[in-house]
Amino acid sequence: MSRRVAGYYALISNAIAALDDKTGEGRSTFYDRARVILADKLREADPPLSETIIEQERLALDDAISKFEADATRREETWPILDGLQTQRDHAGDYTRTATVAASPAEPIAKLQRDQRFAFWGFLILAALWIGDLFYKPLTFSDWYDWVRVAGVILFPTMTIPPYFIMRKKFSAEEEERAYIVLAPVVLVGSVLVTVALYWIFGRLAATPS
Repeated sequence: MSRRVAGYYALISNAIAALDDKTGEGRSTFYDRARVILADKLREADPPLSETIIEQERLALDDAISKFEADATRREETWPILDGLQTQRDHAGDYTRTATVAASPAEPIAKLQRDQRFAFWGFLILAALWIGDLFYKPLTFSDWYDWVRVAGVILFPTMTIPPYFIMRKKFSAEEEERAYIVLAPVVLVGSVLVTVALYWIFGRLAATPS
């Protein structure tokens, strides 16, 4: 069971336990309300969530409902009904709202998207500073530090591409991690290779008699 499904399952279990009517019909009513409230929360998220994330959360809730319903049919359980408890309808409303608000991914996803924007702007600022350094002190290729500067000019602008792509596509945390695992080494190795190639070319040109 995934972490998302497990989270929804626990919330559903707590909410159903508080219902006066724990029959299949009562549970079905609760499930329908949970789906509606979750859909509203996802659509109202700010910043807006991608359709991929919304579908992932909807499927996670459905999987949790299916798992809980399968478990419920395998056991006979009687919940104690205490004096002074709210009616079934009140319980369903309160616990559905509590469950879906608590489980709503809007807050962690908004934080993820802020982190993605931070990564993009961080690399963009570094790229601007590194390129600006060339205007402050032009390259002479007279020592190794100039080649470090060349590597930075290649690396940092190139590194702005993955976070920009991730930010625009609104990747999930898992998708972002996979993208960096693949793209970051490619960008790093590519920058080193380009720098070495330029170093070799300039060395050959310098050794060629004029």
